[in-house]
Amino acid sequence: MTPYQLILFFYPFVHCALAFCPTFLKNQTTCSCFAYIDGVVIRCNGQNGPAIVEQLKETPIEIRELALENANIVEIGRNAFRNLRIKKLILDNNRIRALHPQAFRGLESVMLELSISKNKLTEIPTDSLIAMRALRVLSLRCNNIGDIKSPVFHNMSSMIDLNLECNQICNIEGSVFNDVKDTLQNLILDNNCLSTVPSEALQGLDNLIGLHMKYNQIKHLEKMQLINLSSLTILSLTGNQISVIENDFMPQAENLRYLYLGNNNLATIDAGVLRQFKQVQVIDMSYNHFTKITSDMFSGLEHLQHLNLEGNQIKDITPGAFATTPLLLLWLRNNCLGTVSPNLFQGTPFLRQPLSFAHLANLHTLDLSHNKIHTLEPSSIIGSDYLMVRLQENPMVCLQDGFHVMNGKEAINLTTEPNLICQTNHTNNLEDICPKNSDAPQLPICCLKSTTKADKAISTLPLETTATTPITVPTYESLSIHPNSIHNKKFNIERFMRLSQRPVGYRTSPFLRYRLPAQSKSANPALLDKSPTSEATQVERSSRLSKHLEKIRAQLPPYVRIESKDKEELVEFMSDSHVDSVQTQDGKQK
Repeated sequence: MTPYQLILFFYPFVHCALAFCPTFLKNQTTCSCFAYIDGVVIRCNGQNGPAIVEQLKETPIEIRELALENANIVEIGRNAFRNLRIKKLILDNNRIRALHPQAFRGLESVMLELSISKNKLTEIPTDSLIAMRALRVLSLRCNNIGDIKSPVFHNMSSMIDLNLECNQICNIEGSVFNDVKDTLQNLILDNNCLSTVPSEALQGLDNLIGLHMKYNQIKHLEKMQLINLSSLTILSLTGNQISVIENDFMPQAENLRYLYLGNNNLATIDAGVLRQFKQVQVIDMSYNHFTKITSDMFSGLEHLQHLNLEGNQIKDITPGAFATTPLLLLWLRNNCLGTVSPNLFQGTPFLRQPLSFAHLANLHTLDLSHNKIHTLEPSSIIGSDYLMVRLQENPMVCLQDGFHVMNGKEAINLTTEPNLICQTNHTNNLEDICPKNSDAPQLPICCLKSTTKADKAISTLPLETTATTPITVPTYESLSIHPNSIHNKKFNIERFMRLSQRPVGYRTSPFLRYRLPAQSKSANPALLDKSPTSEATQVERSSRLSKHLEKIRAQLPPYVRIESKDKEELVEFMSDSHVDSVQTQDGKQK
């Protein structure tokens, strides 16, 4: 056996021998330690974190993940992690303002992931990251990083995922990503102050799969802004101020599958503009300002399966607007649709039955809830056996025979739905007033520090699942309905009408959401007199309940305390009252 083969043979045994939790981490509350076959996971929360690092330097150990959070670290000094083998390092929730150029010396070929989120960095620590050739994932979210004006990722030839979310980046110069353009797959620039797409900096990122620029200040998607991005699959521009999309904004979009444009200022899209995204499968245009869907808006999108138009002001949909799309999910809730006519979803390529939803043969879910639909013509609800149509919170559900959901060919009356519209003057047809978008997404708050134990939990997923951001499907409700488990049901209108009748005594039923008062003239006094619950019975039940609770309290272990809600919370650890006097890793006072 050659020496090389001997090394390969004994390496797993040596590796496993180094994957153990040190004894000094036992019987203390600052850090937790978990041993895995590929190394230990050590999580420290508190000011004793730097002292634990000094002890780890004297122990030969393979560290899969090391987290030092809430340690009040303000600076990382020279050789801070010497003699350590750390694959993933987390320095979140500190006050780090500076890193020594040799802060990570010795980890150049070992460290795969680094997170310095929720700190006080004002620039990317280029000198400290230079030559980190093994680093795959870098997170600098929630700092004070400003404009990036020069290449900052020198010799980082393995970079896959870069997160710069929640900073103050308003401009990115063209050469910033030159050193990682052949490897970078996921770039997150959410919650910054970009006013335009940094096209020059993004040009040539051939392996980029996900580009996230949510909640910036982008107003215009201009021609040729995204070019030479042949691998781009996810483009997220939610929460900007986009009002115009030009032709050839992304001329090479053959791999784009997910396009998120929700919560912008789009009111119309010129004919043929969306054809540049001809391979797209999911489009989210919710919470914009559309009032009409024209017949050519979605033409040419032969792979579109999910379309979200929720929260607009759509009053009219041109017949055949979705004719050439193989839609599975269509969301139109919170709009201004007043009626659904038989030809509303008309089209020819998938025609099965005339004047019905079956023109969209693949359509699985159609959400028309929270509109102003007063009438639904009978021929409009004839469709696929597996089509679900949702009509909650429309004026029509307030009628005696109004149904809420069409599941296949069967109408379902959902008595558990609140249907708040029925408490309003729904008979007044105010066509110019749309339902309020109460569910409109709010601007997310950046960089909230975790205050609970659950918030401080750190993911320990294997590296292969965290190195790249997986492609996620949009947050639509999934319907777990298998075609083989659904049987064709004949719609029995007589039975439906009979079951829709209100039962005798419904006004005093305890299971109805809105009951008339007991003294109401409309209440049935005969039913009130026959109520089986007397005052004596209620007293007896209350007594039995009190005894049962006392019995349960007596069986509780001694360390369980049932305290009064008015009692002040016990504070076990007092924080330093002087915010500028903190313990650094070198033991100095700042």
